[in-house]
Amino acid sequence: MALGRILSVLLSVAAAWTTACAPSGSPADQRQPVPRELTAAERKVLAQAEKILTRDCMRKEGFSFWVTPELPEPVERLFPYVIDDEQWAAANGYGRGLRERRAALARDDPNRRYFARLSTDRKAAAITALDGPTAEGLEANVPGMGKVRHSDRGCASDAQRVLYTDLRGWYRAKKVTDALARSVTVAVARDPGLVPSTRQWATCMRERGHPYDGPQETRDRFAHRREAGEFTTAQAEATCAQSSGLASKVQELSRAHRQKLGSPHRKEVEDRAVLEHAALSRARDIVRGG
Repeated sequence: MALGRILSVLLSVAAAWTTACAPSGSPADQRQPVPRELTAAERKVLAQAEKILTRDCMRKEGFSFWVTPELPEPVERLFPYVIDDEQWAAANGYGRGLRERRAALARDDPNRRYFARLSTDRKAAAITALDGPTAEGLEANVPGMGKVRHSDRGCASDAQRVLYTDLRGWYRAKKVTDALARSVTVAVARDPGLVPSTRQWATCMRERGHPYDGPQETRDRFAHRREAGEFTTAQAEATCAQSSGLASKVQELSRAHRQKLGSPHRKEVEDRAVLEHAALSRARDIVRGG
């Protein structure tokens, strides 16, 4: 399940908290619902706007910066447990093509090449201009990691300040919710509740001529090298994920672990949703202006 899909359920849990915590008998229209999860297209607008702002800031500091396309999501992010989308499987198999495209984009990234060509002193100055002089000004207590810090100066932070207005709140909310999403992925993968559905999935796969005990085996075989049968196996995996109940079990366990892990961090989940929605109209204007 991709980060966006994980955050989506975190937001739905936060919405339930908001309703549950409303004063007894209060009118529904007086409650403040948590905004919906942004779409993938809306998130791309935010990312592009941030890069445009960063580019403009870096130019003012005397450096170059390019607005590059977002890297495609790898299969591990989109489907960390099992591929459950038949159309996606038919088009992408196990995502080897996406991985190759990510590698090519990263290899040809103009910003990476630009920084690599700079002299030692000039590179240090460019990094300071981008990330700020010291990791001070922004901090977050991240579950599983402890306290993390970043500079509230530099073009990256300046861009986020313009886009989200509350830079400290945005930094804290993003760091915490990203960590929660990763923690949920790990917790679901380790949950013994997946075992019965995984066995049913394996039975379904064998009936279709694919003798694998679990989705990790298919990924290990097909995700990193060219193998005959990649696309037919991926399509069978997605079909069996639905018919065996593995896909629905993953969703059930994801909701349970998000509830458990996200409960102490309800504020950060809500803050991220509010700040992102407020930033979206600004981001659209920035992208239109180029």
